[in-house]
Amino acid sequence: MTAELVRNPLAHWAARVRQHATIDDSTPTAEELNAEADAAEMAAIRALQAANRSAAYTRRRPSRYANASYDLLQPVQNPQGKVSRWREHGPRALLLAGPARTGKTTAAYAIANDVHARGLWVIVRTAADLSAALKPDGEPLAYEHAVTCSLLVLDDLGRERVTDWWLEQLQRIVDDRCANGRRLVVTCNTPLPEPGDEKSPAELAYDTLVARYGSPVVERLIDGGGVLVLDGPAVRQVVTEW
Repeated sequence: MTAELVRNPLAHWAARVRQHATIDDSTPTAEELNAEADAAEMAAIRALQAANRSAAYTRRRPSRYANASYDLLQPVQNPQGKVSRWREHGPRALLLAGPARTGKTTAAYAIANDVHARGLWVIVRTAADLSAALKPDGEPLAYEHAVTCSLLVLDDLGRERVTDWWLEQLQRIVDDRCANGRRLVVTCNTPLPEPGDEKSPAELAYDTLVARYGSPVVERLIDGGGVLVLDGPAVRQVVTEW
């Protein structure tokens, strides 16, 4: 498949060369042929990049989320259709918060799989995994990819080790994506209000993140974005017989 993606754009240019093997008034100039060759080469490079990025997404995606889709989400994972409508109608960023095991990662992968199926560049990483990749001995292109991909899903924010270095990296990433209007989905575990607490679940989620990361990071994280708290019963499969 990858070889075919590279071959096809170049094949068109090769056919153009054969068509004008005999020089006449319609024969393109050398400059025109060189421009066409350069354009064909760039098209082949972009096709190869897209194929590699698509393969990287499916290779890194956990098998349990391979079939995650809007149709399979339970109502508590897609309240008022806000998850399934986010790609087309939602704000730039989406923060999925709430207690553990309420289906936040599955909802995030439903979005990611949908965007990936449309041919866009999607990267999903846990906060701990991204932090490790950004270190000097990690992945050389991790930062560039995190800020330039079409959709970045940052999963399990809050479970990584928070250091001054990581706060700086996180600030840079969210600043860059916000400045360039690139889409972002973040999942994090946050508590629900206690009985009698005047704060809403979204306000408590915000305060929880501010206590951990500070307001500059959180403000930029949700700038132009929305907070959606999944507060239904735990979504899990429990085996009782075997």
